[in-house]
Amino acid sequence: ESPTDAIVNEIAKPGTKLNRQLKDVIAADPSFNPSAFLEGAKLAYEMIVTAFADGDRKTLRNMLGKELFEEFAAAINEREAKGHRMESRFVSLDKAEIKHAELAGNEARITIDFVSQLVSATRDKDGNIVEGSAEALTEVEDLWMFARDVKSSDPNWKLVENNEAA
Repeated sequence: ESPTDAIVNEIAKPGTKLNRQLKDVIAADPSFNPSAFLEGAKLAYEMIVTAFADGDRKTLRNMLGKELFEEFAAAINEREAKGHRMESRFVSLDKAEIKHAELAGNEARITIDFVSQLVSATRDKDGNIVEGSAEALTEVEDLWMFARDVKSSDPNWKLVENNEAA
């Protein structure tokens, strides 16, 4: 078993499509480590969810691809224009699993299935809840795609796509 096999086999069963996909990413970017990437993605998930709730555009700009940042910023602008504020408490991250990996030219893309527990409420200018709950725990399942140019000296991955899992 090669060092690459050992690293990839921790994340994806040998012989699976995902195992081959992760090896393709490592071939293009030898510094890529799926386990380390997954740990970083877990931190990024919580930071992005929290930054969105807080309307923290600066954090989001650094962590999101350009188009996705514009979507998030528009949603924050709309919320603020209504005088609403979002309160979100991150309770737990129950699952973070790499589902897909691909290379598109020089861009590596990794899709992760996240399952988290959040308490989230949106309040109007008078403090009344207009969406969500200040107490109820909500399970959220998201499929997020992170991307990085493997030829770039910038080691950071950016969130480029987010979808609620069906």
